[in-house]
Amino acid sequence: MVHFGNRNQLSYHITYRTLYHDTGDIQYVNVRNNGAILELPADSAVEVACRITADGPKPLATGELKVSISGYVHMIKAFERMTIEAAVKGDRNLAVAALNLNPLCPSDELANIVVDELLEAHKEYLPQFFKNQTSFR
Repeated sequence: MVHFGNRNQLSYHITYRTLYHDTGDIQYVNVRNNGAILELPADSAVEVACRITADGPKPLATGELKVSISGYVHMIKAFERMTIEAAVKGDRNLAVAALNLNPLCPSDELANIVVDELLEAHKEYLPQFFKNQTSFR
C-alpha cells in the first residue's frame, strides 16, 4: 500500500492515475467554465465536477444556478475579476474596491488594512503597486 503524507498528495495521485489510465472518474477541479455554469462567462475559472480523461478534464454542465446562490456567485466572480484587474494595473484603490465586494470582508476600513498588509508582505512579487514608493502607510 502506498502511504501519502497528506490529502493533497493523495488527491494528486488519484488525478494522475485517472489521467494515465483514462478511467473517466468524476472529480471536482478548477477549469475554464466554457458553459459548465450557464450564467458565468466562458473564460471564468470555476471549480466544478469534471470527467477526468487522458485528454484532460471535461466539465459536466451544472445547468442554471439556483436563485438562492446566484447573487453570491456573481458577487464572488466580480471580486475575483476586479482583483485580477487591480493586480495587472497595480491599482491599490481597485484592490480595496474588489475586497469590499467579498461578503467575508465586513468593512472598508478592514479592506484597506488587509490590502496594505498583503501588498507589503508580497512587495517583491507585486512591484507594479510600488512604482514610486516603498510602502502605503
